[in-house]
Amino acid sequence: MLKILSIFEPIRQELEAVEDRLRECVEVEVSLLRHVLNPLLDSGGKRIRPALVILSSTFHKADEETLVPLAASVELLHTATLVHDDLLDGSILRRGSPTLNTSFRAGAVILVGDYLFARAADQAAATRSVPVITIFAQTLMTICGGELGQAFNGAGWRRTKEDYYQSIYDKTASLFAASTETGAIVSEAPERTVRALREYGYNLGMAFQILDDILDFTGDEKELGKPIGSDLRQRTATLPLLLFLEIDPGHDIVSFVFDEPQAAEEDIRTLIEMVKSSPAIASARAEAEHFTAEAKNAIRDLPASEYRQVMLDLADYLLDRRE
Repeated sequence: MLKILSIFEPIRQELEAVEDRLRECVEVEVSLLRHVLNPLLDSGGKRIRPALVILSSTFHKADEETLVPLAASVELLHTATLVHDDLLDGSILRRGSPTLNTSFRAGAVILVGDYLFARAADQAAATRSVPVITIFAQTLMTICGGELGQAFNGAGWRRTKEDYYQSIYDKTASLFAASTETGAIVSEAPERTVRALREYGYNLGMAFQILDDILDFTGDEKELGKPIGSDLRQRTATLPLLLFLEIDPGHDIVSFVFDEPQAAEEDIRTLIEMVKSSPAIASARAEAEHFTAEAKNAIRDLPASEYRQVMLDLADYLLDRRE
């Protein structure tokens, strides 16, 4: 966390303004809701998406009264998706803290997520930008559509890599891309710059999620703040497993873990170790490196500045993070 704070030092004041706006958004009359919302927004998030909005606005001049609510909206939207994700996945930990679904009924958790979606939409609307509001709505539909697709997709370990890439665009990269695109739009950047920044956000988001999926096999549980192998326990096949199956498709344990209700924790741990010790991890890492390189290449021709350097440094940091 300290490392990313140092990377974001050039936009520290802007991020502080976003924090103030986020705190305003959770100052609600219902004390219990306020008690729930404050920890959600103070739970150790890196504020990557608001930072992307701010950084993408720096190549032209943006009005802070537009920029701050926009940056707050993407963080609120992200937080709302985490609340719903944890419920759908049955997760009990997020960033080392118990999730809402360990303390509240499912209906209440859904409503907390819905409230955050509404606050996010309210902040997006405060920009008074029709293109921004349109992108916000399209991104929300993409994220929800991706979640629905995952919930109703019975492919399990038989999913293709194309399915996987579409899934991680829907759940992660779409919001990264929306953050950089809308940041450019509110600064009235020309279309060429908007496209370059959206491409940066897209590729950064793809690399980010692939590395997340690698860490689900290789990470340290204390650093991750949740158990490794979460995707396997939810019967979700991510890139490391798909690459493992390409290398060695004959392992019956994969179909057993995914298809047999009696698959035990020991079986899941065995599969984690098999994938972890295989060349699949290095291959998945190479994919993340490819997307990172594409992200950096997308902004290569933008004017050199300390903010562009932050974006380049951020890409490297996210690729090498351990949590």
